Amino acid sequence: MHTYYPHSIDCSLRDQQFTKNFFLEEKSGIYQQHRRDVSVQNMAQRERCTKTSIERTIGQARVGRILQLPLDFIPNPQFSRPDAESIIMTAMPAGDARSKTARIPSGLPPYLASLCGVSLLTREQEGHLFRKFNYLKYKASKLRSQLDPAHAKRKIADQIERFHEAAAAVKNQIVQANLRLVVSIAKRYAGPNGDLWELVSEGNMSLMRAVEKFDFARGNKLSTYASWAIMKNFARSIPCEQRHRARFRTSHAETFSISEEYRSDQFELESAQKQREAQVRKILARLDDREQKIIMSRFGLRHGHVPQTLEDIGAEMGVSKERIRQIQTRALKKLKIAAEEEHIEVPGIS
Repeated sequence: MHTYYPHSIDCSLRDQQFTKNFFLEEKSGIYQQHRRDVSVQNMAQRERCTKTSIERTIGQARVGRILQLPLDFIPNPQFSRPDAESIIMTAMPAGDARSKTARIPSGLPPYLASLCGVSLLTREQEGHLFRKFNYLKYKASKLRSQLDPAHAKRKIADQIERFHEAAAAVKNQIVQANLRLVVSIAKRYAGPNGDLWELVSEGNMSLMRAVEKFDFARGNKLSTYASWAIMKNFARSIPCEQRHRARFRTSHAETFSISEEYRSDQFELESAQKQREAQVRKILARLDDREQKIIMSRFGLRHGHVPQTLEDIGAEMGVSKERIRQIQTRALKKLKIAAEEEHIEVPGIS
């Protein structure tokens, strides 16, 4: 029988050593390859071990990932009812005539134009989505408490991952519907010389944290709670004189309209945007696949995606939040060097 190890070393002992000494990051790499449909046979040949070792490592990495999933939820008495699923897991209520998409002004940058095409949520729709979001995490958390890390059942692991993925999709829907709110607040704080896009990025992260902590059962709209969270964050991050000016701006629009910043010719705006996108792609190519994934997920660079937290990315990749932070720091240093070499100005990097 063919073996990849020297005959003087027992294969089973090598397998045990392989499993014991496999670092978390290496396990994650094997697991990610598995999720990309790389065969166990191919991985076993590349790692010079048996298929059993690879399968064991995949199982361990999967359980580790599940144990790190962010499954904190806002409790509600409805969740424990016998008929909870039939009540909560229904289709979203239809909107009304007042819940329309915003008119897209000419010359608006692509990101802002895309937000105009997303309908605002009615109070009923918002309550429905938050109830479903927290219920899905409740179900996943309850199943995870039954999970035995040493002898995890695949069926339970499958169910936990399905509930988590469904909850993430609902969260994304809520965030997408409220991104215009972030822009409307950021515009008031940026001022004529402020960096609107940095504030929008910070505001998006505040919005996502607000979604996680918002208690839908209290009867308030998310916009009220999220506005407070976003402005509190801006108050810490902008100069005192800008904060003083913002205090006297009392208008609170949940949608935004055309303003002075976007009077340039539309062709020039589109050309500049395409050039920026090409520049970003060029320096991102300096990163390895994992670094690219983390940076693109962290800053919402994928089309139709919102920025993710370190915790969410870590859960998705099967490593700790701190490990994601370390890789992000390393990747940003690479991007800064690349941006300097290419003479590209990238907000937050250069």
